[in-house]
Amino acid sequence: MDRRAFHRSVLLTTVAAPLVTAGPAHARPAPGVPRRAVVEYGLPHAEQTHELVRVPGLPLVLVSQMSNSHLVKVRLDPAGEQVLAARAHPLGEAHSMLHGLAVSQRHPGMVWATHEAGNRLLLVDPSGADVDAPPRLLRTIDIPGDGQGPHYVGEYGDRLWVSLKTSNHVLSIDHADPSRFRLYEGRPNPIFVARHPGSGEFYASQDDASQVLRINPETHATAQLDVPDRPVGLVAGPTALWVALLGTSDHGTGTFGRIDADGTIAWFRLQSSEVSDAGLLHIAFDPAGRPSAWLLGSSISSDDVLDVVVRVTFDPGYTRVVGEEVTVLPTQHCKAHRLLPLARSLLVTELTSSTLAQLTTDSWDRPTDPAPGDPS
Repeated sequence: MDRRAFHRSVLLTTVAAPLVTAGPAHARPAPGVPRRAVVEYGLPHAEQTHELVRVPGLPLVLVSQMSNSHLVKVRLDPAGEQVLAARAHPLGEAHSMLHGLAVSQRHPGMVWATHEAGNRLLLVDPSGADVDAPPRLLRTIDIPGDGQGPHYVGEYGDRLWVSLKTSNHVLSIDHADPSRFRLYEGRPNPIFVARHPGSGEFYASQDDASQVLRINPETHATAQLDVPDRPVGLVAGPTALWVALLGTSDHGTGTFGRIDADGTIAWFRLQSSEVSDAGLLHIAFDPAGRPSAWLLGSSISSDDVLDVVVRVTFDPGYTRVVGEEVTVLPTQHCKAHRLLPLARSLLVTELTSSTLAQLTTDSWDRPTDPAPGDPS
């Protein structure tokens, strides 16, 4: 099946408007019939829509728009699933390049953010779930030393770990005492930073170098791991760290990997024909603990690949992929960017279309067509 025909066939199973369950009985889904939907919500216009986080305890998702440094407040329904409203608020100067977002544990209800061009870290109060209430900037921390270009930020105890995309560093800084910091030299361009759930070491994906930086936070020793084809998404998952590969400017390879505690990497490659060349940008694991994950394929590097979400199911040991489920986003060439699992759905930011997509289903893990490994 060629790509265009496949795209048309998948759109027949998607919905471009919120689902309606009220109405006459004949209009409702039959009991026990699984139903999948993709709903796209238009956000306030921006050239680049990036990161997203769920604020604990509130029916609220925050989305960063880098091109104009706006923070979008997205209100959910009381169940925390359906999008009800969205409004963008400026957070700093328009040229500051708001990007990274991370929930704070040390400051409950607050969120850390980065100004990539402003070269600072921000502690932000979202000001509740009312989308009309502007967020408040509580603190700023300037990037110390020769560091430049904070991209990702994550809070780990008393320290923030930050990728510095301009100067090619990884920064570890005490957010209570910013004079206590350390810069680790990396290679172009550090994107994500994550702590290994087994070893406690920190890793950073460096897409332009096609390497992953490994950092021992106790000894401060570093090492570079060679990987193929531009690592971007790097997240802690069950028992291991996981990395997604974007691929080249021509195509992806549908490849992602599991980094074990000793630093060895086991690689997995998608087998379904429609995503065997996917450029994988992000990965997120099932919050319910089922052995499964979502992979985000993006057209950010190549117009010849699909913007797509792939649900992969693993064996209990996460050593083998036993199923793939493919959902193509209705808006193609949107440079799909980040994933955020909710209890019964998945949110996706679309970088260039000012759009938040939501995937819902009554039954995940249905087989894709063609099945993994089938000829096209």
